[in-house]
Amino acid sequence: MAGRAEVMKTLTGQIYSNVVVKSYDREGYSIRYAGGTNLVSYAEISAELRGHYKALSLAPLPASRLAGEKEAPAGPNDLETLAGEIYRNAILKKVGEDAVLIAHDTGMATVSFSSMSPAMQERFRTMSAVPDPEPGAKDLVTAYGQIFRNVEIIQEEPDGLTFRHDGGVTKVGFPALKEEVRQQYNYDPIAGWKYARDKVAQQAAAAAAAAAAAAAAAEPQSVGPTLVEVKDLDTEALPDDSYRVSFTLSNVTDQSRSVTATVRDGNRLALISRTIDVPANSGTKLLQIDVPSIQPAGLLVVCGQYRTNVVLNW
Repeated sequence: MAGRAEVMKTLTGQIYSNVVVKSYDREGYSIRYAGGTNLVSYAEISAELRGHYKALSLAPLPASRLAGEKEAPAGPNDLETLAGEIYRNAILKKVGEDAVLIAHDTGMATVSFSSMSPAMQERFRTMSAVPDPEPGAKDLVTAYGQIFRNVEIIQEEPDGLTFRHDGGVTKVGFPALKEEVRQQYNYDPIAGWKYARDKVAQQAAAAAAAAAAAAAAAEPQSVGPTLVEVKDLDTEALPDDSYRVSFTLSNVTDQSRSVTATVRDGNRLALISRTIDVPANSGTKLLQIDVPSIQPAGLLVVCGQYRTNVVLNW
């Protein structure tokens, strides 16, 4: 469910709606939201939610790493392992026999003592832990240990739950929730998968329709009066992965007309063209154009200097 829009609420009360996390680096998250773009520092986000927003990033690696830049050396508040991995601004949450649980700039992590230098081990063994409160009755804990505080379910769908929480509004898929929550909401993996698949298909179709409408709006204007009209337009997706466009043409003049009908894709590129002679003051028989593999977005009809583009809906 990466890349979906969310509502992000910072610890200072700032609310960003329709948030998409574009990337993250050592400073914080680069977000796109309803009001534009912004950089949100890790200090503004609850430690419990930093990993959540990191996981939603469209660019899962820091921009500095993608650019090939060398990471800055560890600072006094950072935890650096023997392998060179650096956890920035580490806060000790729990000390175990073999490892520590820490919060850091981009989330939570369990780090084993065997991966630390002796000095780093001593530092964290003697440090006072700052544990987070245990989950309460109104909190939701995912199967991966992510905690959302003061949850209020606002939408239940076959593939997941959308809820308000202290950090904003989030949707989490059922596969990321614990088994008892899945059972509580009667989660059906097959139904959830089909719902998610169909939703993606609907969004893609809506985007294609919007692109087709924009393309149609940008069409050159016809010169002269209307000569022919498109009627009885119908579209059908065929079982053999092809698409059929059916229509009739009506000649509204007292002269026979030669008409070119072209089925086009979303970029207004021609897929298939047909030339039809239409008698005066009459309509043709039903015409059908079958296009293999590519779903057409528009039908362009040209007669002399007259032209009209019809957006196709599926």
